[in-house]
Amino acid sequence: MSDPDTPVRRTVVAVDVHQYSSARSLQQVDIQETLIDALDTAATLSGLDRSGWYKQAQGDAEVAVLPADAPEPVVVADLVQELTNRLARVNHVQDPALRLRLRVAVHSGMVHFGRNGLPGPAAVQTCRLLDSSVLKRALASSDADLALIVSDALFRDIVEPGYRGLRAVDFTPVEVRLKEFTGTGHVRLLGGPGVRAPVAPADGREPEAARPGSQQEIHAAAVATGEQGVAIGRNQHNHYGSGSGR
Repeated sequence: MSDPDTPVRRTVVAVDVHQYSSARSLQQVDIQETLIDALDTAATLSGLDRSGWYKQAQGDAEVAVLPADAPEPVVVADLVQELTNRLARVNHVQDPALRLRLRVAVHSGMVHFGRNGLPGPAAVQTCRLLDSSVLKRALASSDADLALIVSDALFRDIVEPGYRGLRAVDFTPVEVRLKEFTGTGHVRLLGGPGVRAPVAPADGREPEAARPGSQQEIHAAAVATGEQGVAIGRNQHNHYGSGSGR
């Protein structure tokens, strides 16, 4: 247990399996194995060592605190992309209902290592983003393999500057209201049967997001969540007009 007066700043990654509870018991066993294998492989291919992560296993989910030397851009860009690649490899199944689909949340902030969990705002905020209705609906209403949400701070520090090929235009800003938490997240959908590479317009403008209709899907999901999460506009990367939201 860490000194309560000396928290540490770490990156927190939370992952949850879509519709895990609807699977049969033996399917859940296989899903857990596939999830951990996908996380281990994605981390290795991203140059990250999972053996040094503090992990809380939750069956169909995991909350992990990464070491201080884990680069945030690598986590947001490389780890998420490699995880999407792993999902593409395991999702060649006849029954679409058997696809492994994930929600992923990433945040960076102050963490305590308690005797029975992770006290402190960073872990709480990451889990609130992961469990937000807007993220759940965004994945459920799309054919994506993975729905990513990053905190507003990480978006501004890592995504907007364009580190490791990240593009702000690929993310949709949403407002999350869950329990006592209210804040902004940024959602991106990756992978799945409908994914394609973005095509640059002939006039040289920035290409739209890689997934056709993804911004509209996320916006519709945000509006449908009511009090739990609504889309909000931003001056530079708002795809649905300055008056969007409610």
